[in-house]
Amino acid sequence: MSEASSQKVPEKTIVVAPDEIRTTRRTLLKSFFGLLGAFGLGSFFYGIYNYLVLGAGAHTSVEFPLSEIPFGGTYHFQYGGTPGILFWEEDGNFKAFSLVCSHLACTVVWNREKKEFSCPCHDGLFDAEGNVLSGPPPSPLERWKVEVKGEKVVVGVA
Repeated sequence: MSEASSQKVPEKTIVVAPDEIRTTRRTLLKSFFGLLGAFGLGSFFYGIYNYLVLGAGAHTSVEFPLSEIPFGGTYHFQYGGTPGILFWEEDGNFKAFSLVCSHLACTVVWNREKKEFSCPCHDGLFDAEGNVLSGPPPSPLERWKVEVKGEKVVVGVA
């Protein structure tokens, strides 16, 4: 045997150049904005799906027994995730309001003695009809329709 054949051939090692691993700024930005766009489109189509499947105004009304409401008093409830208050007035009429301030969506508080709503966030005041008395709120409290059906009170009747 010759000397040349007795020597082992060295194995080839693969060396990756640093340029092949590096991500360019352009590729990174394209990936980021592509992902952002995918989330945006997903949110858009999810909203469309909810609108079509659940329908507009999924929370069309809420009802509760008339016996739970004190005559001449108030009753607190949730309407579509929004806190509300129902008044059963001395004259027998009902009225309901959202307890969400029209300024920055703080929860307003009913003051029975003063017969007004007050917003603790920015000192907004509303009268017993939900109209703005003072402060920064730009519009009155949202008023909801109320209907009595037998022994049930229905709020948010379309």
